[in-house]
Amino acid sequence: MFSGKTIPLSKIISESSLDIEVLRDCHVAYVGKVPSRVEPRLVPCGKPSHIAEALNETGISGVITTPELASAVPQNIGLAVSVEPLRAAYSIHEILCQKKDFQWISFPSKVSRSAKIHPSAVVSEFDVIIGDGCVVHPNAILYPRTIVGEGSSIGAGSVIGCDGFEVDTTSTTYRILPQAGGVRIGRNVDIQAKCTVVRSTFGGFTEIGDEAKFDCQVHLAHDCYVGKRVRITACSEVSGRVDIGDDAYLGPNVSISNGVHIGKGAFVTIGSVVTRDVPADAHVSGNFAIEHSKWLNFMRKVR
Repeated sequence: MFSGKTIPLSKIISESSLDIEVLRDCHVAYVGKVPSRVEPRLVPCGKPSHIAEALNETGISGVITTPELASAVPQNIGLAVSVEPLRAAYSIHEILCQKKDFQWISFPSKVSRSAKIHPSAVVSEFDVIIGDGCVVHPNAILYPRTIVGEGSSIGAGSVIGCDGFEVDTTSTTYRILPQAGGVRIGRNVDIQAKCTVVRSTFGGFTEIGDEAKFDCQVHLAHDCYVGKRVRITACSEVSGRVDIGDDAYLGPNVSISNGVHIGKGAFVTIGSVVTRDVPADAHVSGNFAIEHSKWLNFMRKVR
C-alpha cells in the first residue's frame, strides 16, 4: 500500500546527476500535475499561468520552473529551477518510482476465499486485494496495485490497472512514463466485458465508488474519480483526471475531456462530447455538449 513517506527534494537531487538547482527545499512524495489529488507533490511550471494556477491548488509542496520565472513563486513554496522544468520533473518522478518501498510497500496478493476467479483470469501475484464475494470473469486481467471491494464483479476480458497514456515528449524517443499509482474499486461495483480501468499515473488511485455500474467497452483513464452509483454505458470514453459525482449517468458513446468535473446527478446524453464542467443535476447533449433544452432548440432551427 502507499507508504505516506516523503523525502527532501535536495536529497533526490544530490543523489542524482540531474541538472537542477534547489533554491528552497521541501519534502515531496510525488511529482504531479498542478491539478491533482496526490500530496505532497512537486509540480512543473513552465509558464506564468502554471504558477498562477498552482497558487489556487492544495497539496503542492514545491514548484520546479525556469530561472526566469523563479521570482514569481511565493516564499512558502519549495522551489527548484531547470531550463526544462517538465523534463526535470519527469526525471524526478522516475527516480521516486524506482525507490524500493518508498511510495508503495509491496505485499503478496490477498484474494478472499469466497471470491470466484475464473481459471483463465490473470491476477497479479503481488499488490492485489480482492474482497469477499467478488467475481472475476474469463480472461480478465488485474494488474498490481488493484483493490476490489466486496461483492464487485470484473467482466470478461476487462483490464484493471493498466498503464496510463502519459507520454514523455521531452525524451529523445517518446515513451510512456513509469506509473506510480493504482486502482481502487468500491463495494458492489459491476464492470462488464472488455472495459479498461487505467491506474493513476503519478500516485494515489483511480477510484470507482460503491455500486457504480459500467457497461461493456468503457474506458476510464488515469487519475479519475467516479462517485457512488454512477452509471456509464457502452463505449464511453472518460479521459484523465475526470471527476464524476454520485448518481451521474453517461449515455452510450460519450466522450469526456481531461480534467472535467461532472456534477452529482448529472445526465449526459448519448454521443455527447463534454469539454467543460457539467453542473449537478444538469442534462447536457451535443458536440460540444450544452444544456439539453438549448441543444433541442438548436436542432429544431437547423431542421
